[in-house]
Amino acid sequence: MPGELFFDSDIGVVTCVMMFTAHKPHPANKETYFGYYKEDGFVKRKTKGRINAFGKWEGIKAEWMSSYINRKAKVGLSVNKFVSADDEWCAEAYMETDYSKLSKKDFIFTIKKYLYTKELFFEK
Repeated sequence: MPGELFFDSDIGVVTCVMMFTAHKPHPANKETYFGYYKEDGFVKRKTKGRINAFGKWEGIKAEWMSSYINRKAKVGLSVNKFVSADDEWCAEAYMETDYSKLSKKDFIFTIKKYLYTKELFFEK
């Protein structure tokens, strides 16, 4: 779920949605579908909350629904994995990283942030 879904909360809330069919065991030979639905196209606006300001939601929703209904694995969005009760049940544990969305600017910013943090907290 989007990171700022509950942005008015005083504490950070990480949301995760899991769907099960009651009283129906999961077949041992069936992969579980994991969707990583973080970017829904909504943006925060003062006094309005999260809104579809750029009209991206319908296209994103269609992609999510197609991936879910067809159980399609897509880098950065979804993955299918055999899991048991003893395994990790978060999509991040099995997702491939989509590096195509990273720019040189993002990389440099992250390195600078790391070096700054390291200097502040670890180099004393």
